[in-house]
Amino acid sequence: MKPSYALAALLLAAFAAAAAPPRLLNERERLEDFDALWVAIDQGYAYFGAAKPAWRRARELWRPRAARARSRAELVAAFEGALAQLRDDHVTLSERAPGSLRRVPSETDIWAHWRDDVAVIEAVRTYGEADVAGLRPGHLVRNVGRVPAHFAVRELAGADAAPAARDWALRHALAGPPEGVLRIEVAEARGLRAYEVERRAHHAPNGPPLIGRRVGERRDLGYIRIKAPLSDAALAGQFAGAMGYLRGTRAMILDLRDATGPFDDGARARATTLAILRHFAARSAPWQAREPRPGERVTDTVASIPGAYTAPLVVLVDRWTAGEGEALAAGLKAVAGARLVGTRTAGLRGELREVRLAHTGIALRYPAQKTLLVDGSPRESLRPDLLVDLAAPQGGPGDPILYQALKLLEK
Repeated sequence: MKPSYALAALLLAAFAAAAAPPRLLNERERLEDFDALWVAIDQGYAYFGAAKPAWRRARELWRPRAARARSRAELVAAFEGALAQLRDDHVTLSERAPGSLRRVPSETDIWAHWRDDVAVIEAVRTYGEADVAGLRPGHLVRNVGRVPAHFAVRELAGADAAPAARDWALRHALAGPPEGVLRIEVAEARGLRAYEVERRAHHAPNGPPLIGRRVGERRDLGYIRIKAPLSDAALAGQFAGAMGYLRGTRAMILDLRDATGPFDDGARARATTLAILRHFAARSAPWQAREPRPGERVTDTVASIPGAYTAPLVVLVDRWTAGEGEALAAGLKAVAGARLVGTRTAGLRGELREVRLAHTGIALRYPAQKTLLVDGSPRESLRPDLLVDLAAPQGGPGDPILYQALKLLEK
């Protein structure tokens, strides 16, 4: 039976509408969305501290730019410019402008900080573009894109930025452009040496959500590495399958170094976290605390399941263990007594809330509740039980963090 011309015309019209660019908003609509974003942060963001005056100034600076925006990309850039004043990588938008900064840590492979007045590379993600270019932990950065590191950071953070803001700006400067070659000059024994890092468009991983295998000299240790964001719909089921395969091992290594996000579906990511925690909960137990409002505290618990894994558990973490990945690492320590091995984590703070802007349809996600460890300390204070210095690792070829975990369990 041939389709009618009317039906064909309707289908063609639908395809054309789907392919058409979004309607350019008028000034009133642009300002209403900007104001909705600004008010949501102003009234709901949980980590202002001393940053409140900067947020008030952000409105004065970026609201007029939203009003003048001649394209959707310029409007999104105005939203991003305002949000950047928070210096918080846990605040995100569901839509990006063409020149948006890369997200840290999910879209970069260098973690650095200022040590006194020197920019130090602390970690380089294995097999990332910076690793391939030859950059290593311990390198001292002198210039970024032929500009002294101090000036590159001042462009992003301002001249009078606090230390935490300068570290934030340094990591974004080293993240580089969405695409192109980033030249980084470091100090070595023979003088300055330039490394050229070829930045390509970031793509989500397309492999399996996790790998699970038996390792160790006697193949009696379980090893699971999560390779996808915790919001991956297939992850909870595959994790359950891996746990079935590794049942009976004398200890387990759970590798969370790829649990970096971004977690575009926060509810699903949290459901995955709870599903994983239940595999290790011998009894119902608290796994985190929250502050819905100042002075109010709520403790979250996880229910146990029959046949929970009770052998020793080691969790691998690094600077790319971020957001919900950090929540999972802290929860495993609380529920199962897991020992954490690696570096400090990304330090993304808080429980996310989502607000969808009425005219653009863009989702704003931001920390609306402070998150705490079960002992009441801030989650961002989480530290590994065995801290690995990647600039001077203590033995072990290839993967010093995994090496130290295996060494710990072979004792």
